Order: sequence, then structure tokens, then C-alpha cells
Amino acid sequence: MARPDIRHASLSFTARAVNGIQPIRVFFPCTGLGHERRGFEAFARDCAVAMRSQPGVELTVFGGGGALQMQERAVWNLSRSSRAARIVATLAGRDSYFIEQGTFFAGFLPTLMREAPDVVYFGDLNLGNACWHWRRISGQRFRMLYYNGGPTTRPFTRCDAVQQVSPEHLASAMARGESPDRQLLLPHGLSIERDWQSAADAERRRIRASLGAPVDGPLVLSVGALNASHKRMDYVIREVAALPAPRPHLLLLGEDGAETAEICALATALLGPGGCTMRTVEHAAVLDAYRAADVFVLASLVEGFGLAYVEALAAGVPCVAHESPTTEYIFGTLARRTDLSISGALTPLLADALSAPRDGVVARAQHDKAYSRFSWATLAPQYASMFRAVANRRAVNKVEGHA
Repeated sequence: MARPDIRHASLSFTARAVNGIQPIRVFFPCTGLGHERRGFEAFARDCAVAMRSQPGVELTVFGGGGALQMQERAVWNLSRSSRAARIVATLAGRDSYFIEQGTFFAGFLPTLMREAPDVVYFGDLNLGNACWHWRRISGQRFRMLYYNGGPTTRPFTRCDAVQQVSPEHLASAMARGESPDRQLLLPHGLSIERDWQSAADAERRRIRASLGAPVDGPLVLSVGALNASHKRMDYVIREVAALPAPRPHLLLLGEDGAETAEICALATALLGPGGCTMRTVEHAAVLDAYRAADVFVLASLVEGFGLAYVEALAAGVPCVAHESPTTEYIFGTLARRTDLSISGALTPLLADALSAPRDGVVARAQHDKAYSRFSWATLAPQYASMFRAVANRRAVNKVEGHA
């Protein structure tokens, strides 16, 4: 294996003392940052920006290389999509994501030893396990805070505290007998503008054209990995196909994967060659797409949080989702929800949403709810309090003001 080499993609940071007290130093490793387009990578980047305004906290993000930003630090690793990672994974009997995390830890370890953070904040489970074992054998004193956005149902034995982003998963942890003093309900933060305005027709047409979708006619949008096993894009295709002609155009935005070719073939077979557009785009284009859509739907039955739910809510687009404690927590009454595990359940909700006139009052209410509950303007001080509580070995459920 090549000698680990940590490449700095930023200026060296300087700790900002507050009243003579050095800030809590938080290391946030995210192995896919720079390579992957999951919600967790976007969250890591946004969290670092949000923490810059919080006194007493110095958060540094570490990514796996590739398209990193100026103040992010790159760590040597074999990315999960690389040929080398796939070869090693085959030889080791593991998947390539495991290899990415293991090699990332090798690249991260010298900085962990040298710079001795107060808190390691992580969401990649195997990387966290490696850090925990290193702490056990080395005697380093950093605290470990796990972001349960996956979510996992494994016992939380290799961390000091857990951030739960949904009441559903907090309740599950409590039912398993996890210590309440180690659990904090604090939702995923998002960058949401304070003011909201609906998109004019000309802007909607421009956005649709940029995404390769028809500029006129109804548009149904779904955002997530282009697969059937989790995001259930196949279910969305079948339910749209069951709508009477003329059907809306279906726009699917997300990362390609092993199941994407089958999803594409199904869309062509059921919706026709021009009935569905599938694209992998940058996050900014996804945010535009919500503004140009007539309905947003996410058919997954389980989400750790559901970044796309809140993005769609904030954009003011009518939303359709599976009925669950998590969607109840996020949407309340501001979405059409039902049991989407049932064939035929989505079609009438889509028809109802598409036939309803645009309601600017409801759209603004959606945005305002998303901003007041999930924006970094609201949540950044609570994240800072969480980091301080973990670093100071306090019970995280005693943090003031958490959602």
C-alpha cells in the first residue's frame, strides 16, 4: 500500500479563542466528500460553513479528494468507485465502500494523532469503528459523536453520543435500551433562504430546458439514487404510467448505480421514449428542479431523515410521500401521505396534486415551516451546543433548545 499522504486543500486554520478560552475543535471526516453526491456529503459541507459563525467551535471537514472546496482538507484513500478499491474489496471479501473507509482511516490517522481534536463527528460507520479502536489502544482522549442519518439499528457501543435526526429513530434506539443521556434529537440542517418567491413561468421553462425535460405540461419530480431497492424509482414509474393520458412527464434526478439500467429500461417500456428524463446533476440544479416541478414524490419506505423532503418543502412544491413517523415529523399536514408500499396507492395522490390549482399561500407556508425548523439559521447554535456538550462530557439530551 502506498504511504499515506494527507494533502491540504485549504489554508491552515487558526483556533479562535473566546474570552481567552480555546474553542472546541471538531474533526468531521466524510470519506465520500469530493466523489459522491449523497445528502451526507452536502450536509458535511454545509455544516462546516454554518459553524464558522458559531463562537467556541472550530469544525474542520476532511474529504476523500476530488472536487473539494478551498477550506476542506483532502485525505488519501482508495475511493469506492476506483478500480483499485474494487480489486482490494474482491480479495478481502468486502465491498468497495468498506475499503474506502479503511484506507481513509490510514490517511486520516497521522492528522488525528498530530492535531488531537476534542471531538470526531462521523457518519461512516466503519471509519468510526476504526477511530474508536485507535482511541482504545492509543489513549487519545477525543470524544466520538455519531450522526445516525443512515440510519443504523446496531448498538451504539463505539461512540460517546448519538445525534438522531428523526423521532422515529430516536424511539427505536430507546426501545432497544440505549442510554437516553447519550441520545440527542437534532435534525439535519439545510441552507434555506429566508425569503421565498414562486418561480415565474419563464424561469420554470428555462430550468426545465436545462434539465432536458419538456418546457410545457405537468412535471412530476423524484430525487434520489436511481434504484429500486431503496428509493423505489420503479414504483414511481409504474404509478405514473397508471395515470390517464396525457400523462405528466417524469423527471428522475440522482446518482447512477447498479440498478439504474433496469430503471431506465422500465421507464422506456412503460412511459415511452419521451416520457421520462433521468439525470445525474449538481446539487444546485436539483434545487432549481424543485422550483420547476408541479409535484414532488419520494416513494422510499424508510429514510434516516430525507434531505429531499425538506428541500421540496422549502421550495413550495406540492409533496407526496410514504406515511411514516419521519414524514409526519417533517411535513405535518403540508404533504399528501399514504402507505406507498401498496400498488396503486400513489397514482390517485399524484392525480389529485396535479389537478389542484397552485396555491401560493400553502407554498409559502411550506417554505416558512422548513426555514423555521430546519435551516442553519435556526439549527447552527444547537449544533454548536451539541459539540460543546460532547466535548465536555455532558449528557447530550440536556442540550438547550434542541428540536
